Amino acid sequence: MKKKLYLVQIAISLSSPCFLPYAMGCIAAYLRADREIGELYDIPNIVAMREPVEKVLSRIEDPDIVAVSNVLWNTEYNKVLIRELKKRYPRSMILVGGHGIPHNADYLADHPDVDIVTYYEGEKTMARLLKALARGEALDEIPNLAFRRDGKTVRTPEAIQQELDDLPSPYLTGEFDHLMAEFPDTEFHAIIETNRGCPYRCAFCEWCFTKNVRAFPMEKVKKEIEWVSAHHLKYAYCADSNFGILERDVEIAKYVVEMRDKYGAPDIFKPCYAKISEERVFEAGYILNKNKVDKGVTLTYQSSDPTTLKNIGRKNLTFEEFKSLNDRFTAAGIPTYTEFILGLPGETYETFCRGVSDLLEYGQNNSMMVYECQVYPNALVADPDYKKKHGIITAKVPLFSMHYNPDNSGVQEYFEIIIGTNTMPVEDWVRSFIFSVILQAFHHMGLLRFFAIYLNREKNVSYYDFYHSLLKFIYEESTGFMHDLFEDFSARKRDTEKAEWTFTKELYGPTGWYFEEGAFLELARSGEVFWNEILPFLKKFDIEEPLFSQLFEFQKKLVRLPDENGADIVSDWNFYPYFEDNSGKTPLRRVRSHLRAVSDTVTHTWAEYAKEIIWFGKRHSMTLYVNGKETPEYTEEEF
Repeated sequence: MKKKLYLVQIAISLSSPCFLPYAMGCIAAYLRADREIGELYDIPNIVAMREPVEKVLSRIEDPDIVAVSNVLWNTEYNKVLIRELKKRYPRSMILVGGHGIPHNADYLADHPDVDIVTYYEGEKTMARLLKALARGEALDEIPNLAFRRDGKTVRTPEAIQQELDDLPSPYLTGEFDHLMAEFPDTEFHAIIETNRGCPYRCAFCEWCFTKNVRAFPMEKVKKEIEWVSAHHLKYAYCADSNFGILERDVEIAKYVVEMRDKYGAPDIFKPCYAKISEERVFEAGYILNKNKVDKGVTLTYQSSDPTTLKNIGRKNLTFEEFKSLNDRFTAAGIPTYTEFILGLPGETYETFCRGVSDLLEYGQNNSMMVYECQVYPNALVADPDYKKKHGIITAKVPLFSMHYNPDNSGVQEYFEIIIGTNTMPVEDWVRSFIFSVILQAFHHMGLLRFFAIYLNREKNVSYYDFYHSLLKFIYEESTGFMHDLFEDFSARKRDTEKAEWTFTKELYGPTGWYFEEGAFLELARSGEVFWNEILPFLKKFDIEEPLFSQLFEFQKKLVRLPDENGADIVSDWNFYPYFEDNSGKTPLRRVRSHLRAVSDTVTHTWAEYAKEIIWFGKRHSMTLYVNGKETPEYTEEEF
């Protein structure tokens, strides 16, 4: 009689959108392709939706084995589910694997209801394990396992790498068909792997298990892309650690566009671009973005401080290389964005704030993302000796739900976050975070972008000095709406127990927003309240009249608002070409100019605005009427 094997990978939320359970899908596809496994086990459909635990338990009937995929966003849910499974089926065997399992700790000692742990890539390990269990064979020679024997944990040898040529696709074998049929109203997203491995070993990352990059067969990759397109999935996340690192990635980008043109999907194919490989990154990014299948190209930094980079084992593009690549994308009409991580060992308040500001000096006016440094179980920053060396202070905080509707079915998930180091005390970490919020809301999203650029070019005011003085003004000199808003952000960031680090307001819809997005929404909606409060700050820089008044009007009118279809601005300076030239080579001239920016996207409620302009359009600078997607009319006439 066949044993009954259940495969479980619980999603982050029950609400839409929702990623298909790719990791467990890969394992399921490999197991079903093995004839002997088919003779030994009955394998029902994957259990994936984050329904209430009782509902999920009703989907699992008389199991012999339950295999659970454990990642950061389902760790606590899995604990509850596994505990209840053992109560209901005490003779069942529980297997757990996934990125949420620490390799260098006795996981079994802390999880008595778990029987066997698998490590690293799971397809072939699982097949060997299941065959051995069915035959009653010893497990000692099967790599990447941990199990109990005589009250002690036994760890089998490591064999990190597996070949990829014979791994079937969960999309092509129909592993997800049942989910899409049972939940027709859920917007499912796809994960596509074209390769595995990463040549880098950044201290904050545990993405890949091998330094050599192993490619999946191109035929399989293309068939998966076509499957996503033919099934009209709107979003596909490319889970390669360095898209553009291989020559064939350009061909893959072209094929994504070809399939999107054929089937009308996906709307977005989102890769994580290679840190280096400048020419291929440009070509692949250009293909995807020029054909509107991506929202921007990542030019990642994480930190620009030499000491920090040494501590985390990372090498970046030089600022000059960054500027060259950024200028090429900008000239081609392709938006770029840069990522930084807050809390890395060696970083100080000064180096962090100057680092994010320096990228503006080299032309990154479009978009930036600053992430808290999460501590993943198998990353170097989680190592006790590494933590001690760098004085790392962490906090376990509730998972913050950015850009999705939180629906955790009654089980709260948590992240471990670095909130301080021996070079950045906790209060400096809070100040650094607020500086990044100000930089993003006021510069990249555009509330004061044109003033900052003008003062930088014409008055030699560095971006660091401009935004640092703005931070000081908000907290020490201003009163009222803006001051209270940022004081609330600071207070929330200090409170790691509740960690309400997601900005939510019913007016903007049910989703959660980053603080910089919340700040922009609140300040833009306040209208004259904000502009009146910010005026004394701007007047400190002694910009002569009538230039000041006209620049103020230019800045104010170009901030997009609901129920408006554009801006019409007459001025005595060539503001539009001056600010559009990211290189800074176009001089500011006295000339009668007329800018008429008519928007292709008009929203009518703040919820619609938040979704279309902030969530979907931020990286195209859609918060401003002058952006990479809409071309305004502009004329000049000499006095």
